[in-house]
Amino acid sequence: MTEQPPTGADPRPAPSAPVLTVEGITVAFAGTGARRPGPPREVVHGVGFTLRRGRVLALVGESGSGKSVTAMSLLSLLPGNARVGGSAVLADGDGSPEELVGATPERLRAVRGRRVAAIFQEPMSALNPVFRIGDQIAEAVQVHQPHLGADATRRRVLELLDQVAVREPQRIARAYPHEVSGGQLQRAMIAMAVSNDPAVLIADEPTTALDVTVQAGILGLLRDLTDRLGTAVLLITHDMGVVADVADDVAVLHDGRIVESAPADRLFADPRAAYTRALLQAVPRITDATSRSGTDRSPSLSEGGPSTSSGNGATSSGNGATSSGNGATSSESGATTPAAELREVTVVYGGRGAEVRAVDGVSLTVAPGEFLGLVGESGSGKSTVGRALAGLVPVRSGQAWLAGVELSSASRAELRRARSRLGIVFQDPASSLNPRHSVGRSIAEPLVLHGTTDPAARRARVEELLERVRLGRDLAGRLPHELSGGQRQRVALARALVDRPALLVADEPTSALDVSVQATVLELLAELQRDLGFACLFISHDLAVVSVVTSRVAVMYDGRVVETGATADVLRDPQDPYSRRLLAAVPVADPVEQRERRRAWLALEPAGR
Repeated sequence: MTEQPPTGADPRPAPSAPVLTVEGITVAFAGTGARRPGPPREVVHGVGFTLRRGRVLALVGESGSGKSVTAMSLLSLLPGNARVGGSAVLADGDGSPEELVGATPERLRAVRGRRVAAIFQEPMSALNPVFRIGDQIAEAVQVHQPHLGADATRRRVLELLDQVAVREPQRIARAYPHEVSGGQLQRAMIAMAVSNDPAVLIADEPTTALDVTVQAGILGLLRDLTDRLGTAVLLITHDMGVVADVADDVAVLHDGRIVESAPADRLFADPRAAYTRALLQAVPRITDATSRSGTDRSPSLSEGGPSTSSGNGATSSGNGATSSGNGATSSESGATTPAAELREVTVVYGGRGAEVRAVDGVSLTVAPGEFLGLVGESGSGKSTVGRALAGLVPVRSGQAWLAGVELSSASRAELRRARSRLGIVFQDPASSLNPRHSVGRSIAEPLVLHGTTDPAARRARVEELLERVRLGRDLAGRLPHELSGGQRQRVALARALVDRPALLVADEPTSALDVSVQATVLELLAELQRDLGFACLFISHDLAVVSVVTSRVAVMYDGRVVETGATADVLRDPQDPYSRRLLAAVPVADPVEQRERRRAWLALEPAGR
């Protein structure tokens, strides 16, 4: 079965019969333990909506708005200290209407996976790593269809994998979760979710960590399943481009309350609530960025969303190099030794006949003070390039230079000195920060490693960076779990910059953040670059974000760089067929424009390399 592209969001009449009617849902969490005593704290306040057969309702809002809590409350999947009120009536033609709120555990077990199913954001976390994918799908089938024999169940598993456009379904069924890509794993989870033909499908951020081409396929799959099976979908997301691509109706959630609800076309064309307008204004747009000159790429939130600013926060010359304060030059005279350079670099993983060329003959240069975007789909080699520059993976052939030092031939002292000129920001700060170390200790760690022995100097530098990233020095004593996702990412940024690096490698630093927090982090990154003058290799699958912060971009596919140029030129008029397909796959926050983009995406042949 061939991969299904996005097909939805065209206006269609709404069926009259509701599948799930939600009214007055409240969720409160009781205090637990000595640190959080007190009465229950309500976080969802009287939320209501209706899911209808064959339609997608998007529940949107920032992190902490109550989206996932509301959805999980319907199936009683919240922690034990949660208190849920209100009503959620399921009436899907599979019996008499059934109230889910307050239902017995036995009834809920019968409903979950059979009449209401869920797709989660992280399939690697939701699937058991020690069981084969096919066995886990088979278990979901057999729990609700015990009459099927082993042979019939195996056939059903392969049929489901084929239905969700998994390539090589037999191989994927035999594989363990860690042996397949994120996109294939998400498709396998969708296969599991629809294995019993549910009436309602809850999709909780199903494409957040996926690149745009894989995301486009997953969104098309969701719409295709909705059309073919008549499933009612509750889509939880912070990505307004995704909403424009697949949603029929939208409910906007803010601080646990629905502030606006409308058909998708009407909401995007004429948002009524101030919060909805601010949410839409915060969405980075490729069309806005490519219409600006190459010297004006600093995002600004003064009007509630990214826009052209009077001061250039990212670059101040055509090639993206800062005109002053350049922390990436190799000497005080202003010599322009590249901050980083790859020369015909090849990186190979595996061995014994199973080698994979993750990077294949790549040459790249990051100029002092330049923001270079590195884009491509998952598995293209983007992150491996960043790791090669950091000396974290061995180079099979070619040369990798960092701050004027060739890494493969450098002495230990030279490597130590070069790496002190490098800062790294990872995609998931929760994983990269030690949960037992305070914020201050985490930020100071590079100073300790690189020889700053004076505690007072370290403390002063940490407090300075906390102020620069707009957190405040009083947060130095907190632990990572006491911060929001956006705050943790700013801590990670402060740690990467604490030792004044010449080069910052930012590996998907905003992909897990909602649009308003993402816009704040991008603005902060541009501001810090203007003040500190570091160069940045900005690795991302989000072309809209890349268009906002970078002056030059390199496109990777299958381990090779297929196109390089000024960001505005590449995104306005891509020359390589893969670049064109990648650009066409990016959803935009406008249902009318998105329908045209989808048609253009359909017209493009897959990149056949």
